[in-house]
Amino acid sequence: ATLAAIDLYTQKYPNVKIEGEYGAFGNYYQKLLTQLAGGTAPDIVQIDYKFVHDLIVQGKPFVNMNTMTNKIDMSGLDMKFAKEQCGEGDYLIGLPEGINGMGLIYNVQVLKDAGISIDNNWDWDKLMDAGIKLRQFDKNKNLLFLTNDHYGFLVKTQIKQKTGNNFIKDDYTLGFQRNDIVDVFKYIKDMTDKGVVPPFEESVPFEGVYADQNPNWLSGKYAIFATSASIIPSITKASKFPVDVARYPVPKDAKNPGIITSPSMILSIYNKSANIDEAAKFINWLMNDKDAIMAITDTRGLPAVKNARTILTEAKKVDPNITKMVEEALPFSGGSESPLSTNQEIDTILKDYIHKLGYRKLTPEQAADSLIKDLGDKLKEFKK
Repeated sequence: ATLAAIDLYTQKYPNVKIEGEYGAFGNYYQKLLTQLAGGTAPDIVQIDYKFVHDLIVQGKPFVNMNTMTNKIDMSGLDMKFAKEQCGEGDYLIGLPEGINGMGLIYNVQVLKDAGISIDNNWDWDKLMDAGIKLRQFDKNKNLLFLTNDHYGFLVKTQIKQKTGNNFIKDDYTLGFQRNDIVDVFKYIKDMTDKGVVPPFEESVPFEGVYADQNPNWLSGKYAIFATSASIIPSITKASKFPVDVARYPVPKDAKNPGIITSPSMILSIYNKSANIDEAAKFINWLMNDKDAIMAITDTRGLPAVKNARTILTEAKKVDPNITKMVEEALPFSGGSESPLSTNQEIDTILKDYIHKLGYRKLTPEQAADSLIKDLGDKLKEFKK
């Protein structure tokens, strides 16, 4: 879809040449850092919201979009959302292409066969009970699959629901107590022990890909995938069975509903680009022009530009499950994540202990104690 939009633009403006670059998400950020260090980054860069704080700390390598309002029409964007999610202070690292929300996509027939009814009042206890019920119905199936990122999201969401805090607070302290993280780690262990999720030995080879590339989802072995709304079109297209979506679990006594909402993708302009004005013109066209909107449709998530959502809705070009997932997530949004909570080094530490827990190398208590120590050491390093 992106290449089709590029073709449309270059047909309209034959003096401009645009080359798209493919890349796997797994090593995308490291490749980008290498390009930035060498001064070879592309004119237009797509970044994930989790990269925003790191990139700002590393010298603000992209044009401040607050200075581009005369070149890019931002009137259709929720600029409060954009500034909260895509920048810090007066610096806006890029513009959100889509609005994203976390939720669950599920195989309708697998749950129906097992007599499981999923609704938008699910909490973590109901999810566990449903997983046990599915396992009793068919010992070869698992209720839920989580990618590596989504295990991290589960931890951060449950912590926010328990405490009301981000995983790491802005004052470089932990947003949780020992008993909070022990409880979350016990929940992950229980899911693994009871077959609610597949064993790590089975899931880790696929932890970096989504359901559309996971053979166990495609064969009906896994019933539910935790996902962000922007991934729904590719999952739906690859699945040879009916799918539906439901809200991410929220406990009734949650101090914060905690569901992660974010920009699905952020478009930024490299500040060393020789083509800043042309890059801005293309971004403006991509986000606001009807032909571009119809070419991209919902492949980059539910459009952040209001007029784009209207155009696609009227043309019946929006996957209704995207709209459904986002609309169910937004009222239960946990708010913006703190920059330290999305820091790549913090994420790496957390995921390392999730793996050690999943492979039964550590108990929940041991994993909690070691995580707290390592996070504390890293935060002291950041604070210097």
